[in-house]
Amino acid sequence: MFGDSTLRQWFEYLEKFIPSLKRIDLHVNYQSGPLIAVETNAGLVMRWKAHGLPLRTTKTMMSDLHYEAADLAGIGGGPHTVIVLTLWAHFTTYPVRVYLERLEKVQQAVSSLLFRSPETTVIIKSANTGYKSIYGSDWLSLQLDILLRAAFKGMRVIILDVWDMTSCHYLPDDIHPGPPVIKNAVDLMLSHICPH
Repeated sequence: MFGDSTLRQWFEYLEKFIPSLKRIDLHVNYQSGPLIAVETNAGLVMRWKAHGLPLRTTKTMMSDLHYEAADLAGIGGGPHTVIVLTLWAHFTTYPVRVYLERLEKVQQAVSSLLFRSPETTVIIKSANTGYKSIYGSDWLSLQLDILLRAAFKGMRVIILDVWDMTSCHYLPDDIHPGPPVIKNAVDLMLSHICPH
């Protein structure tokens, strides 16, 4: 998993949902990761890390921050590899050109990964609603979400539409949706990973 805190919520949910999944403490900044949890009996390794700059976080070692395109280049892929990405919230205060350049690099990295290993599952989490601060708004988030979907149109990736999940839920608007929304989003993701 590569993304922001809205995707880290999925990591945290799965960590609680799978009781045998155990976190390995890497002694890094929790807000930016990397975070790793393993389930040795099933051979499951789950990782989350923040995407590279721009990123609003507490003090973090620069050596712990990598651009997701560089990380994707180092992944072999395969039928048992699932990549989950989200990229939007931290870009709302930047010119759209910065976002488009990043999307292009990520799109190229995903395309390369799928070329060398077409059995890899790639899931792109859409933006969600509830971003109401000096840094962003639902309007800005929607603009980036439209560009994100366009960048991956026609590729063999899964776009998980959490925009609709967060916009129509009864919980109060929050960029970090509550547990029922996270559960619904993760359930949708798992339905693509384990369809049977």
